[in-house]
Amino acid sequence: MNKSLLSGVVCLALLSFTAEGFPLQVKDGKIIYETDAQGNRTLDYSYCGYRNSSVPIPDINNVVVSVPWKAGDNTERIQRAIDYASSLPVGKDGFRGTVLLDKGVYEISGSLRISASGVVLRGRGEGVTTIKKNGVDRGALLYVEGVYDPVVTDTVTITSGYVPVNGRTFSVDRSGKLAAGERAFILRPSSKEWIESIGCDIFGGGISALGWKPGDVDMRWDRNISAVNGNEVTIDSPVSMALDSKWGISQLLTYTWKGRISDVGVEYLSLMSDYDRKYPKDEDHCWDGISVSNAENCWVRQVDFKHFAGSAVILQPTASRITVEDCVSTDPVSEIGGMRRSTFHTLGQETLFQRCYSDHGIHDFAAGMYAPGPNAFVQCDSHESFGYSGANDAWAPGLLFDIVNIDGNNLAFKNLWHNKNGGGWNTGNSTFWQCTASEIECFSPAQDAKNMAYGCWAQFVGDGEWAQSNNHVQPRSLFYAQLAERLGKEVPETQSRILPMPTNATSSPTVEAAMQLAKEAYTPRLTMTKWVADAPFTA
Repeated sequence: MNKSLLSGVVCLALLSFTAEGFPLQVKDGKIIYETDAQGNRTLDYSYCGYRNSSVPIPDINNVVVSVPWKAGDNTERIQRAIDYASSLPVGKDGFRGTVLLDKGVYEISGSLRISASGVVLRGRGEGVTTIKKNGVDRGALLYVEGVYDPVVTDTVTITSGYVPVNGRTFSVDRSGKLAAGERAFILRPSSKEWIESIGCDIFGGGISALGWKPGDVDMRWDRNISAVNGNEVTIDSPVSMALDSKWGISQLLTYTWKGRISDVGVEYLSLMSDYDRKYPKDEDHCWDGISVSNAENCWVRQVDFKHFAGSAVILQPTASRITVEDCVSTDPVSEIGGMRRSTFHTLGQETLFQRCYSDHGIHDFAAGMYAPGPNAFVQCDSHESFGYSGANDAWAPGLLFDIVNIDGNNLAFKNLWHNKNGGGWNTGNSTFWQCTASEIECFSPAQDAKNMAYGCWAQFVGDGEWAQSNNHVQPRSLFYAQLAERLGKEVPETQSRILPMPTNATSSPTVEAAMQLAKEAYTPRLTMTKWVADAPFTA
């Protein structure tokens, strides 16, 4: 709980940069986007998070039921409280109310579930209120889970020959029934020709068994229609890869989804898995802390996780517009191997992980297979990582790693080749911004799917776009610069909370200055404990 997200020494001045022909420029602290001949530009990642990060996470202080601590199995008691809150009508603010757990360690033997919109599960603080899951069940401690029942109401062909990266507007073959406010999936097929163009059909030996097959990597973005003008449709947030008709015809599918839930919050708690102390790598216990599926516009904040084998938080493919912030995962218990310790893990889209800390993870911060993006990891920190962070499986385009530090391992945008059972390219159109790692691997799969690294510190490898390596640039955070630009106003500090980064204007300090900087490196500047102490709720 006293882990610092900022303890290193920095000896270089923050600076702006310009680089001729580079896809993103920074001049006087402002971002200037360069487009290529097809209109592709650096993706706007600021749409990630609860309600596209357009508003701060709300404080729902309407406590509708309190659960006092009691010894023994509390599974049924807590679930009854959640079910009671779920049965209440939704208020004008869109919420039913908050379930408040008191101080103490609440032991449970089964999983908990929130299956209704507008319910908040809250404790009195990390380390103050703990839910401990006992037993050998390998499921999650808490499921935030709606019902998967989308119904497609219309299918329309996208007729634009090319919709660039970051595009939001395109032509369709008919728009008479389309209207602003409708929900829609944008479907981009993964054709044989496209798969061959990025070399993911065969990974070697002339054997195609592990290669991608047509239809394997179809992208499905979940969007709102914001405007219809004749046969031209505009969606509310951009696509994370180009829609090129030469690789197949994309479609817009309007839909309804009654069973999906929203506005669920989990906050100010510690979640813990019990395990067999005789076996330090025991795996017959709870694997995941929180699993989110069939849900949108939800959040997890200031939650502490201990002893989970899989993920502290896993956002499933049907999760979107989720924020996970100020969370800590320590002391995972599992073997060191595949499918384990993907600590903060998204398979969804428009999800945001910010100011999170992971101890001894394998893929501490990762996007999984076919996550459509964009997805963002902002100001996250790991300690003694056993594996790389980035995209940990096949094709998760539109990733932002913004001020992310990986201690003892790599950050990777690359071709996984046959690994991960034919993972192939793990991402495209992704950005490392002011990150640090033992090594940063930044490769690009195609001309219109470039990966980029700006102002990063590491050993470097890859043919991606690089600028100001081993330097620092302004703005400090790309995500919050893009968000402020999109909203047309400063982002509240309570929402962004970018930690200060002291700098010195030389890379060759005097001996005296170096000694002082080394001394400062042993003094944590801001700890997770302080974040908990500053928690805004009252109950």
